[in-house]
Amino acid sequence: MLLSIDSIEHFRYLCKQKSYMIPSIYSLFVIGAILTCILTPVIRHLALLKGFVDCPQRARKVHQQATPRLGGAAILISFLAVMIIAGFAVPQVREIMWGSNPIIGYILLGSLGIFAIGFLDDLARLSPRVKLIGEFVIAGLVVWGASLSFTELQFIGLGTIIVPELLGFGLACLWIVGMANAINLIDGLDGLASGITLTGLLAVAVVGYLAGISSATWMSTLLIGCLLGFLVYNSRPASIFLGDCGSLTLGYLAGCLTLIASFREGGVLDGIFPVLAFAVPILDSIFAIFRRTMRGRSPFSPDMEHFHHRLMAKGLSHGKAVLAMWVMAFSCSLVAIAAAFGKGDQLFAVFVFFGLGGFILLRYLGYFRFEFFGEGLTTLIKDRKSVKSAEQSIKEAEELVTNALDFETLEKCLSKAAEGIRFQQATLSLFEDEGRLGTDLKENNPSVGKIISWRDGVQSGYFSRDKEFVAEFPISGRNYSYGTVKYIFLDGRKSLSVQDEVLLERIHDSISNLARKFRKENFTI
Repeated sequence: MLLSIDSIEHFRYLCKQKSYMIPSIYSLFVIGAILTCILTPVIRHLALLKGFVDCPQRARKVHQQATPRLGGAAILISFLAVMIIAGFAVPQVREIMWGSNPIIGYILLGSLGIFAIGFLDDLARLSPRVKLIGEFVIAGLVVWGASLSFTELQFIGLGTIIVPELLGFGLACLWIVGMANAINLIDGLDGLASGITLTGLLAVAVVGYLAGISSATWMSTLLIGCLLGFLVYNSRPASIFLGDCGSLTLGYLAGCLTLIASFREGGVLDGIFPVLAFAVPILDSIFAIFRRTMRGRSPFSPDMEHFHHRLMAKGLSHGKAVLAMWVMAFSCSLVAIAAAFGKGDQLFAVFVFFGLGGFILLRYLGYFRFEFFGEGLTTLIKDRKSVKSAEQSIKEAEELVTNALDFETLEKCLSKAAEGIRFQQATLSLFEDEGRLGTDLKENNPSVGKIISWRDGVQSGYFSRDKEFVAEFPISGRNYSYGTVKYIFLDGRKSLSVQDEVLLERIHDSISNLARKFRKENFTI
């Protein structure tokens, strides 16, 4: 059918009206939220299908059933989709995405790299060293490509500080990697990390808009939309978790965006705004690193003394603890916005209020009390020697499993682990299916093909059953159940500490990896 002359003229008229076809930031915000709402159930189904679930039996877990991870995939896919739409349809975004100054383009490429690191960690538990090296490499490339380094740093009351170019580059990389891990560390309750990131990004969006920093405004606003869509499924009771891939990616994006929003006239970086915008996860991470280091543990070794754990210990429910943390984070965002544009007496009043409020809250959570500096620190120092000894024993036990050529070596592994955890007996039962190691995860009555036992030679004769404590754990992978391990303690304890559970989980993960390797090699038992 031939088009009429009037139709052709009307089409040309519409093409000339460029603004007619340009989507607004609000419409893309809504698209991002809807797209995440649609994608999240799909990712959830795939995670369940492939066995990417968070096991409630592991230490520190507060949920009651296996919950899919990889929720970060839904957020990142949706965020990339709306950013690509904006890059094609909005001239303002097109220039900073793949134009002459592609700041957004470099950041988005970096997010894919950080997501890959987190995904591999969800899949195979990367060592902290490998993760940090990968994160710093990606952060360095992004800081270099997007020109996020700085040479002038501005602090309220201190004026402007000149820093060497190399130091500014290093600090920018450290900030991005630090933010990625801070959000990862605080991701312990339903909707906590995603909600705290959202409140921090609100400050970034407002400051970016008022300061005329379009890249910060567009990216933070569209990411907020995607987070809102994800919170539909991630808020309590959560049906899917961010996973390390999600929390690391959100922290990385938050680190990049706070840097962008902190640049002022003349390329001076505001050193206060980014810290205030994400003060809650930053403080939580600082206290966690200090606490674990004082105890002689790795800064990445988990515990149950984060802010949200302390709130729950004070009697708050899971949901109320999350809500309290959100309110704290939102208050910090408001203070960050005020600090970015306030002057003189206004800023002084804001910081006095914020400082005193924060000090009172931290005292409520158990910090900065007399016993914290007295008995608390003394206990930390006393624990240091015993913890380092236990860590060394578990490390040697892991090496024995890693280098094992058969299951007989596992008896030595249990013996070495007993030096650190102080159990008196251990029994490892390995499952088999028609002679092959491992059974289906849904198998209710698996067949035991091999039993490996270890008993403390010093512990013999009669002992009181009142002193006996038994702990049993599954040995399983994403697709197969390989067995169970049972420990018997005769030292009068009534439960396992979180630290002991974490150390034992390292042994269990090593045995699970060995079992998966033997299964692939058609090892029979």
